[in-house]
Amino acid sequence: MAPRLGLFLIWAGVPVFLQLHPVNGAISSAPAFLLDEPLPDVYDLPETPTTTPSYTIAGAQGPPCAFPFTYKRRIYYKCTSVNSEREWCSLDEDYVGRWKICSDGDRPKCHFPFIYRDKRYFRCTTEGSAFGLAWCSLTEYFEREYAWQYCDRY
Repeated sequence: MAPRLGLFLIWAGVPVFLQLHPVNGAISSAPAFLLDEPLPDVYDLPETPTTTPSYTIAGAQGPPCAFPFTYKRRIYYKCTSVNSEREWCSLDEDYVGRWKICSDGDRPKCHFPFIYRDKRYFRCTTEGSAFGLAWCSLTEYFEREYAWQYCDRY
């Protein structure tokens, strides 16, 4: 009866949200996040950054991110949220367990000059920007890695 009613409501222009996988059975088969149980540990990163004690001082920026850095054989040109709920960066060019949560000050530097569409740029550009915002490449040749960021508006 429910599928016919749902089809009628869709035909009548009323949006219908159907539950495709109903939960039948004991509550123990529900996902952990519905049972107030802790989520399984799925992160490869340590729980706290491995840095010097001065890093933890309130308001301190801490050591700088090492851009670009390699994590699990992939190069990152800016902070990433891989294996984490928050963006982080490595403190070493090759990740060896030292990392920190990124803040607003942890931005990679633009690579000047950079080449985009066979033209050399010595400052941020709006060329090719869908929203007209200035951007820069984080590598010498933009088309190789497509690593970029928006430039500061100041």
